Order: sequence, then structure tokens, then C-alpha cells
Amino acid sequence: MTKNKLERLKFSDISESSPYIIKNFIASNNQRDKLDISFDYPFSIDAIVFIICLKGRGKVKINFKEYIVEENSISIILPNQIVEKIDHCENHVVEVLCCSIDFLSDLPFPNNFELPRRIAENPILKVTPEEIQHLLRYHSFIIETFNGKQNQFQEKIIKGLLFSLLMEIGTIYLEQEGDIAPCEKMSSRNKEIVQQFMTLLKEHFKIGRTASFYADKMFISPKYLSAVLKKETGRAINSWIEQAAIMGAKMMLKSTNLTVLQISEELNFPNPSYFGRFFKKSTGMTPKYYREKV
Repeated sequence: MTKNKLERLKFSDISESSPYIIKNFIASNNQRDKLDISFDYPFSIDAIVFIICLKGRGKVKINFKEYIVEENSISIILPNQIVEKIDHCENHVVEVLCCSIDFLSDLPFPNNFELPRRIAENPILKVTPEEIQHLLRYHSFIIETFNGKQNQFQEKIIKGLLFSLLMEIGTIYLEQEGDIAPCEKMSSRNKEIVQQFMTLLKEHFKIGRTASFYADKMFISPKYLSAVLKKETGRAINSWIEQAAIMGAKMMLKSTNLTVLQISEELNFPNPSYFGRFFKKSTGMTPKYYREKV
């Protein structure tokens, strides 16, 4: 798989090139070859990626929201989320697990577990050094089992270990939710509005360029939507919309052979000149330079 062709990865794209795979599961540690996933360009993948940060610091955007990834943090990327690395230090060290939805489909999660919702709301979780070491023991045991002697129960054993790891992560989410002061929690209605807007933005960023476009789909006024987003995210709605368009442009510039004209039309810009100015204002470079040099 070519490193600069990463718009929408399929789990099979990675698994075919990975030196260690059990059907719908891939594992990686720092002593082995890296998985063929690059964070250098925006991408999405039809799998779940678990990342444990052991050292260093960086910034990443997940579904257009910016997060800090640092030592003693865990990151979980859900299927089809749009991910973009903003920056990172040279000594960034992580451990990775990656699996398809199918690999987790038959695990007996509690009915009230709601881990996907919690991850979607907060994909980067800062934890204590003790919690990191506890999670790393699961990770190490999974790696050892994965790289050990193959047997007929190996996949079931790894599924059991992964299930235990996910339950531990779910417990951390629950404990941290309990530590949030009531005044810091987003109201349920505002949370619903923010989540609905983010979902719509991901679906319609190619054509939706105004607050009215999204407000109409949510049956609320543009003024109310703008006020909620500003209050709860600290950013104006136009900032979210413009950022989504830029991320979409980067994905297409790096993952397709479409011309700049075709991309500007795909993203509903009036002409390529306007698109070029818009892109340069946000990134400091022209679309052509980004495609060829970055």
C-alpha cells in the first residue's frame, strides 16, 4: 500500500501487509515492524485502533476536533472516523492494537457498557502511570500470545484478553466521568446538538458551508446552533465548517488523482482560484504544493 494513498483505508489493506495477523486482528509493538498506517495525512479506516502513548507529545484531529496525545494517554479510533496528525515530537513512542468490528462482534459486553459512545465523545483519555502499566500488561500478554505457538484456541484466547482490556478501559471512562464536576458537564440537550452537528458535518462537509445548512437539518435556528457550539466547544461554527473542508481537501489531494479543479468542484467551491486561496489561507501552501511536496 502506497504511503501517500490513505484516504479511506480498509482493514484488509493493512492486514495484507502486516507480518502478524489473526484474521481480523493485528498487533504491533515497538520492537517489531510498524503497521502500515501513516498519520502523516488525513485518513479514515473501517476498524478500531487502540494506541497507548508511552513517551512524547503530539496533537491529532479526530472528526475535526483537536486533541493532545501525550505520555500516559490512550487513544481509540473508531471505524470511519476522520483522523489527522497535527504535530508530534521526535521521541513519540506508542503501542498499537488494531481489529475489525467483526473481531469484537461476539464479545459479551454488558448492555449498559456504552463504550463506543464514551469513546466517540472523548477518544483521548489521560490516565495515571499505574493505569498505563496495568493496560500495558494486557497489551504485552496479547502480544506474547499472538507471537507464541499457534494453537486452535489462540484466537479465542486473544479475544478474551482483548475483552478484558476493553472492560478495563470502560472502567477508567466510568471513573473519570464520575470525577467531572456537575458544572463542567455539558447539558444533555447541548451534548445532543454538538454530536448531531459533528455527525452531519462529517456526512455533508463537501456541500454544507453555512450554519443555516446544518441548522435546517437539525430543526433549530442558525443562531441557536452557533451559540451552543461556541459555548460547548469554544469555537465558532464557521471554524468547524472550514476545517472540515480543508481536511476533506487534504484527503483528496493525497489519496486521489483528481485535479485541483475537480477537487474544488467536488467540495462545492465556485472555482479553483477561490479554492486555492481558501486552502492557502488555512494551510500556508497551495493545493499543488501540498500534494507534491508535503
